[in-house]
Amino acid sequence: MYLRVLACAALLTGALTWAAATFSFSTDPPPPPPGTWTVVAWNDLGMHCMDSDYSVFSILPPYNTVQAQVIDPNGDLVDGTAGVVVTYEAVADPEGSINTTSNGKTNYWQFTGDLFGASSVPDTGLAGHNMPGPMNQPQTMTFEAVDKVWTAEGVPLTPYDDMGRKRYYPLMRITARDQGGQVLATTDVVLPISDEMDCRTCHASNSGPQAEPQAGWVNHPNAERDFRLNILRLHDEMEQSNPLFQSALASEGLDPAGLYATVTNQGKSILCASCHKSNALPGTGVTGITPLTTAVHGGHANVTDPTNGMTLDSSANRSSCYRCHPGSETRCLRGAMGSAVASDGSLAMQCQSCHGNMSAVGSPAREGWLNEPACQNCHTGTALVNSGQIRFTDAHDATGQLRAPANNVFATTMDVPAPGLNLYRFSKGHGDLRCEACHGSTHAIYPASHGNDNLQANALQGHEGTIADCTACHDSSPQTVVGGPHGMHPIGPAWINDHEDVAEDGNHLQCRTCHGTDYKGTVLSAALGPRVFNTQFGTKVFWKGYQVGCYACHDGPTDDDNNNNTPPVVQNLSASTAGTTPVTVNLVATDANGDPVTLRIVKQPAHGTVGLTGTQATYYPEPGFAGVDTFTYAARDNDTESNLGTVTITRGAEWGLFGDGYAGGMGVPTLTASAPPQLGSSIQLQLGNSRGVATTGYWVWSSERQLKPTTVGGALLIRPDNAAVTMVPAGGLTLPIVIPNDPSLVGLTVYVQAVEYDPQAPFGYSFTRGLRLTLGQ
Repeated sequence: MYLRVLACAALLTGALTWAAATFSFSTDPPPPPPGTWTVVAWNDLGMHCMDSDYSVFSILPPYNTVQAQVIDPNGDLVDGTAGVVVTYEAVADPEGSINTTSNGKTNYWQFTGDLFGASSVPDTGLAGHNMPGPMNQPQTMTFEAVDKVWTAEGVPLTPYDDMGRKRYYPLMRITARDQGGQVLATTDVVLPISDEMDCRTCHASNSGPQAEPQAGWVNHPNAERDFRLNILRLHDEMEQSNPLFQSALASEGLDPAGLYATVTNQGKSILCASCHKSNALPGTGVTGITPLTTAVHGGHANVTDPTNGMTLDSSANRSSCYRCHPGSETRCLRGAMGSAVASDGSLAMQCQSCHGNMSAVGSPAREGWLNEPACQNCHTGTALVNSGQIRFTDAHDATGQLRAPANNVFATTMDVPAPGLNLYRFSKGHGDLRCEACHGSTHAIYPASHGNDNLQANALQGHEGTIADCTACHDSSPQTVVGGPHGMHPIGPAWINDHEDVAEDGNHLQCRTCHGTDYKGTVLSAALGPRVFNTQFGTKVFWKGYQVGCYACHDGPTDDDNNNNTPPVVQNLSASTAGTTPVTVNLVATDANGDPVTLRIVKQPAHGTVGLTGTQATYYPEPGFAGVDTFTYAARDNDTESNLGTVTITRGAEWGLFGDGYAGGMGVPTLTASAPPQLGSSIQLQLGNSRGVATTGYWVWSSERQLKPTTVGGALLIRPDNAAVTMVPAGGLTLPIVIPNDPSLVGLTVYVQAVEYDPQAPFGYSFTRGLRLTLGQ
């Protein structure tokens, strides 16, 4: 892939033109040949959060964990007797982003003494596993003999790469070596990290009266400190009469006047978990004080979200969780479930689908980080034995309780990591491999919507999705019937040629477990990757997601004759749209036998979602993209699936606004574009004046959408790459822009923001909202 870097020119001429430079990067190493060692790795949670500032208080430190298992050439899991050493080091992703060091990317190490009594040396991890550092020195992982897992716990990773760009999904290369240092196997895995945890929507100064402390807003010029200081001031007022609070202040050596005084008078940062127990930081908390997850979730359940007027408890979508958790930018719920789309084009599963609403998460009876839903609450059994469906899109039954499975074939391991618990991230299955090794990290179950998450599966088996191809770990497909993961049979030519012998004498009845009672296929028999097989009935092509059944080749489970049914046929189609305007495509499917057909979307597009009603597929664009996007669909008749159809969506240039800006005397200054930035066109940026009189302004341009606190108060919505001083007349300013007619610029997004000097603004400056310009045809 290529990284295009914005170059701005002619800022002083009153017109602006753009050009793009390209840089190429080496491709990933090819997958190892059969008969070699294999290493597979994963992140334990699928998303790790850290604070964006540690000068006031800390909820979570930079603390990332990566785990790995090694399979030898015999296909056996390696234990500690093999003399294998496993290390991690940073590696560039396909866009060229690499994250070797956290030095200079966070103020965490300035406060580690206050918060954890730990080393203040940058790149030093709390659990003994450090960042690779500027020289990218491989770091050794720790072997856990009981689980045959190598672990690097507490790696202090930040979401800023070595170019200072915010990147939430950096890669680490996991390498297995023998005692002589010879490389046995490598894999590249995501260590997700975000500092998007943010309370400023309600707690930033002047955000609204509901959360304003009695003593008034702090109005600190540092946006990162401002909302945090407001929280501490409000916390002190709410707890000042609580004897437990006073005793906790004394036991922790804090200012008796409260947390706010501790920070402002002593310059000491507060670890929230020092009083409020958090299972994410074992050993923390004061007896009698509400645990952190209960205090935060339970205490905010009835708070009204100022953006939509709903209580946080009643929001049946991710917005209530993303109000504070990483979401609007990070999109940490990015796995197969999080990417599932409903028939109306909306996301089918929300955070609450698994975790319940905020009251449930904040229940005093719940142990945070430990009492979590399990796979079997949705994946309730086989095609024969299940709880009403093979799989659900909500883990809760009609009473609101976690659903009980009818069959444990997809269940997590019981009593891990402790009696009464059954966490996916501690569970293991086939050959004692951890479930996350094959299925992916929590919140990022394969296939994930972010490309970096899919690199490992692609390297190991040649396609994204669950690592299910036997030869990813074995030299050849084992000769077994139900010995694979979850009772699977092998996939490959040997099974195609010999499975009829297994099905004889009534043994075909066991096939119904996955292929369904009618033997025509279910979600459990869907092809996990693209397959092409040469059979006695000719060449058979099964695309990824094809629900395989007996009738795909022969006429049922007990008939060796060719199935004379002609599969339906779907057409490749195209449509176009611009901006965020949805477009509807009438899908076309025909069946030579006149059988009724049912359509379904197979693969969602990369830059939007598709809803399906009957034969009408509606594409809902995500903002910030121009170029070609695609989705696939298929049809099914009474027997089999059709070919795979591709719908190509061409998206034109678009512009839009994001963020809230920063108000001056006459409100937030406006910034708009006169037209979409089409190649070869001229447009105008129109800047309003928040002061009402001529003033000084600054244009800020960037290739990155990235929140950036300023020294004059507030926070810019972009990371400045280029800036220019300008005069803003009382009636506003118009800036002409010329867009080159260069096809290589299609899809390039440029972010623009303007700053204006305004004495009536809280700190003397106002900011516009962010303006997004996505170049296209």
